[in-house]
Amino acid sequence: MDESSFILQNQLHGLCVRLERASLLACDESWKGERTFPPFSSIGLILEGGGTIIVNGQELHPTRGQLYLLPAHTTQTFFTDARHPYRKYYCHFNITCHGTELFDLIRTPLCVDAQDTGAAASLFQQMIAALLGQGLTAAVKAQQHMLDLLVYYLESCPPGQLSLVKTNFGPPLAKAISYVDANLHRMLTVQEMAKIAGYHPSHFTKLFQKNLGVTPAQFLVRKKTEYAIRELTATARPIWDIADALGFSSQFYFTNFFKKHTGMTPSEYRKVYSCSPL
Repeated sequence: MDESSFILQNQLHGLCVRLERASLLACDESWKGERTFPPFSSIGLILEGGGTIIVNGQELHPTRGQLYLLPAHTTQTFFTDARHPYRKYYCHFNITCHGTELFDLIRTPLCVDAQDTGAAASLFQQMIAALLGQGLTAAVKAQQHMLDLLVYYLESCPPGQLSLVKTNFGPPLAKAISYVDANLHRMLTVQEMAKIAGYHPSHFTKLFQKNLGVTPAQFLVRKKTEYAIRELTATARPIWDIADALGFSSQFYFTNFFKKHTGMTPSEYRKVYSCSPL
């Protein structure tokens, strides 16, 4: 896995989605904006009509069967063709990873062809119905449909047009992470990681969290937990051996650690999730 993918994977552990609104809209001359700066992102599906959308100076003319995605906090100008106005589905939403806008982490085209217009419209219809619904599950369903729509959009992007934004994930942080991977058999400290990276621990912690979305201490816990889960579910390796490989002085301490972070003992986890007979 390359560095940018590694960062995104860790950031996505803190994914937060908020759906603001969604509807079917028949536009008229009042649907227009001049250099607006919305705090939310938008996805729309054009059913018919024509118009213009300008995002940070990039001009678009979405047409029937196309989807558009407008990231939050971009400068937007938009208007419809008065003689052939837009009819479209749309939704406004916010999606962040540890407080960072998702579209500050990934770069997408602003307009794509829907792979299947009927399927895309169905996603909007389900989302709108969930927003209008009652009960404890309605809001959850609405957000799930929003995520399904986002995935649909990303999967509709032509090859090579979906990419990760370049980060300042430099060699010092990469060196610290490689050090962790090579020393999971030891009880590492944040101070050790900072020393390997060449930073003061407090500065290292801030820099690490900014780039990966988790603190170094949380990262160490996650790496040990992920290793343990992999060994418990994919092998018949004895639990005491897994504990030893992770630097725990006894199976007892490993069991306490594992239960604290997964809610199950290693034996319970293996019994429930193992993918190979023991």
